Amino acid sequence: MKLLKLSLILCTLLFTGIYCNGQNTKSVTSKEFYENYKHLLNNNDVAIIDGRTAKMYSEKHIKNAINIDADGENLLELLKEQADSPIIVVYCTTIRRTTKIVNTLKPIYNGELIYISDGIRGWLKNKKENIIDSKTINYKS
Repeated sequence: MKLLKLSLILCTLLFTGIYCNGQNTKSVTSKEFYENYKHLLNNNDVAIIDGRTAKMYSEKHIKNAINIDADGENLLELLKEQADSPIIVVYCTTIRRTTKIVNTLKPIYNGELIYISDGIRGWLKNKKENIIDSKTINYKS
């Protein structure tokens, strides 16, 4: 029975792909983040990473987020630039890109890592504020 439980736990970790050594890693929904961690959105010591494409980011993103495309060629180098932050918050559209960023951070980061499991979709569905969209961005030509 213990072996079965252990196997189920291991399969779950491998299936989700999110497992981290050394980090304090938390999965939260957008609602939980907003209720418990909203103050981090205005903290300059926190890196908020939007792991979607540049086009998706330019259309809508959480205030103060930086764009690091999870599928970009220079993912590791860009994440290394954020590794000094005591707290990193990650969100995407779905868990696939989030998983890729979290697993890339695993060997290089030892701080607190919070990922928003329902991503920007959950944020928008729950009508949370602090969204920057293309209508509110003032582009200079």
